[in-house]
Amino acid sequence: MKEARLPLPPFAYRFNLLLEFVKRIAHPARLVVQDDTLWRYTDGELIAYRQEGDAIVVRGEGLSQGKEERIKRISRHCLGLGRDLSAFYDLAARDPALWHVVAPLVGLPIFCSETVFEALITLIIEQHISWKNALRYQRTLMRMFDSGPFLGRGAVYQFPSPQQLARASRSELKALKITNRRIDTIIDIAKAVASGALDLESIDAMEPRAAYDHLMKLNGVGHWTANNVIGRALGAYPFVSQNDVALQAAVQLFFHDGKGQKSPDLVTNTLSRYGEYAGLAGHFVLLRWVLERYPPIAP
Repeated sequence: MKEARLPLPPFAYRFNLLLEFVKRIAHPARLVVQDDTLWRYTDGELIAYRQEGDAIVVRGEGLSQGKEERIKRISRHCLGLGRDLSAFYDLAARDPALWHVVAPLVGLPIFCSETVFEALITLIIEQHISWKNALRYQRTLMRMFDSGPFLGRGAVYQFPSPQQLARASRSELKALKITNRRIDTIIDIAKAVASGALDLESIDAMEPRAAYDHLMKLNGVGHWTANNVIGRALGAYPFVSQNDVALQAAVQLFFHDGKGQKSPDLVTNTLSRYGEYAGLAGHFVLLRWVLERYPPIAP
């Protein structure tokens, strides 16, 4: 494999914490960890990431086939190498309750999906079901359209294109174990993107709130989905997903000692004091919840 080096940013960045998070994915499909290496598969290219000193070393055959700049650009985006959270950490350090949650996570990169389309489709699958089941059905979706290379405890796949999903039928997507309404939403969005009627990737250039408004116009997309698409695709959290039941449980645990009634109001009242950082605070609360609730899965 050929290699390239991506310098670590000057702000807090801990690649090892990203590996610890990925190890908790019950049904790996887009990301697989082996020892100290993170693997991705995209455009038929198997890409490996490993920290060596003050850089992330990227390895892949595509680096020698005229794709180096594209692979480096995608890698910087997906690995969160340009997302400086220093201002958020400074705010958290001044609040004992929030710092108790955030301190062990300082430097955890905000890993992003390669495209807005991928983020949106995976989040539609995640609506109203558990995270573990959603991961299983996302892997099911990818296996329907791709046969990725096997690594450790599972194969690593690339995400289906809008054109592939646009050709899918409702009966084919029944294997995702989601409602017909959500299946139809996935197919409709894929058809709109494939035809050029919908330009999802354009939100990458928008301010987060404008991107949110753009997404909220889509059928089948509500507050939780739009907010988390922006987080997963752009690494920004403009709002709090107060209707997320896992976030409600995590806020109850970390801020209220497990006492009180879990509810959207509990989340809103607890996190609103962090102002523009309320959504990012909620994201870190969920990250801490995952790292504590789900043990690493053996390779």
